[in-house]
Amino acid sequence: MEYPNYYYEQNDRQEQPQNPPPRRGIGGYIVTAVVFTIIGALLATILMPSLYEIAERTQPAVPTAQPGLVSPEATPTPAQQPAETERPAYTPNPTTRPMPELNGESPVIGNAANPIPDIVEQVSAGVLGVINYAYIKDFGGSYVERATGSAFLISKDGYIVTNAHVVEDADAVAVTFADGTEVDAELVGMDKSMDIAVLKIEGENLHALKLGDSDAVRVGEFTIAIGDPTGRELAGTTTFGIISAAARDVNIDGKTNTYLQTDAAVNPGSSGGPLLNMAGEVIGITSAKTVTASYDEYGNAISAEGLGFAIPINDALKIVSQLITNGYVLRPGIGVTIVTWDALSAQQYETAEGMLVYTVTKDGPADQAGLRPNDIIVEVDGMSVPTQDEFVAHVKAKTVGDALKLKVWRGGEYFETTLVIGDLNTMGSELVGGEADYNFFG
Repeated sequence: MEYPNYYYEQNDRQEQPQNPPPRRGIGGYIVTAVVFTIIGALLATILMPSLYEIAERTQPAVPTAQPGLVSPEATPTPAQQPAETERPAYTPNPTTRPMPELNGESPVIGNAANPIPDIVEQVSAGVLGVINYAYIKDFGGSYVERATGSAFLISKDGYIVTNAHVVEDADAVAVTFADGTEVDAELVGMDKSMDIAVLKIEGENLHALKLGDSDAVRVGEFTIAIGDPTGRELAGTTTFGIISAAARDVNIDGKTNTYLQTDAAVNPGSSGGPLLNMAGEVIGITSAKTVTASYDEYGNAISAEGLGFAIPINDALKIVSQLITNGYVLRPGIGVTIVTWDALSAQQYETAEGMLVYTVTKDGPADQAGLRPNDIIVEVDGMSVPTQDEFVAHVKAKTVGDALKLKVWRGGEYFETTLVIGDLNTMGSELVGGEADYNFFG
């Protein structure tokens, strides 16, 4: 995950006159070159935020560039045909399965002065690699490895947690163990908003990791990250650091969540791996890193170091439980990204004041309702939208399937439209009309 330059976003812009919201690249698919092959491939496209996520954006319409965050997402790999081409379908279905027992065991630590070797030796069996396969129809059809990421077992009967961006759009998914064994995995469900996915493999008495209490984490505590930063070649790479912040609100690709911040090194392919405390318990899911601290006067990115982010395990479990028992988490969304368009910006560009539509997702609710980049939303359900917080509160009160009435300014004229709120997790990433260019009158 990343910020404007987060690990799995595309960070190739040299100047950002308006610092649009950070994006999260399709995790596990494409690594942003700017992010030193970023911690997780930064997608060239933006995942569309849900309404409430859209509203949560706090970046001004004409702000200065913000540091970029990147997800240690899956590392894209050269196309290569695996030994087997017959793989199970990847598409998840609604489920009514029971929540499994989270029965991981804590490592037995013999050296209290330096528990890391004991932790790594005993935990590594439960840390997995993830392979995202694409199906190629040419030459009779075959599955090729498209990207890789990391994951870990949370139950002895085969439930696995990783990042949604690691497995998104895969035609088939497999996991690899520390000894190199590869096993086909079922996608139980994913939630793009929090970037969490649950997989399932067949097995008994597997090595599940003990889950800790992320609410008890304190700044300054030591932490360990384990994952496959460049794929299977460097599987099981271990890095060490401290907790830099216990509750950091970060906006990645228009989605604002609260993360644990750490300076433990994370790299492409680390996405989805566990972040551990000194008891060997999982306190977070490694998800993103900042690769750009700021920009110089010429618009060139200034690199950032030691800014990694992990989803707190307590927050993740709330989503994981829904994905396992239901197969999905409904996330209200309209398929747009927006930024506040204040009075100063409106005066400078001779436009209305409101919320600037920065991007629109193809075939999403906003696209179907006729919204386009550069539109300015001035009213929602008959109410003006003076602040994003108020917009967020209004949207959160709605559910998927509800109607949302908008009054929009475009090119000097106003029009009204009604859209039906959709589920963020079912929306794609292809955009309509590119990004806002602030050319409001053609």
